[in-house]
Amino acid sequence: MAFATLIQDGYHVRISGQDVERGTFSHRHAHVWYQNQMGYYNPINSGTEKEQQGERAFMACNSHLSEFAVLGFELGYAQTHPNTLTLWEA
Repeated sequence: MAFATLIQDGYHVRISGQDVERGTFSHRHAHVWYQNQMGYYNPINSGTEKEQQGERAFMACNSHLSEFAVLGFELGYAQTHPNTLTLWEA
């Protein structure tokens, strides 16, 4: 998976869009939700050095359908965090 290669090289990956945590493309099931407790398991972050330090190298963030607002936020996020691959699923 390309995300895992970027994470191993020290970059962060952020993907946002409607229902990306569940996913429909290569990041399918980015979050696996626990049935018996609050929270989720993120298999892409599992076992990375960043996770052991408390950082999330891969972030999947659900967003609103307000496309201009999300696009503007992600553009600002990309400019603020230049070592992050910022993706928006339109």
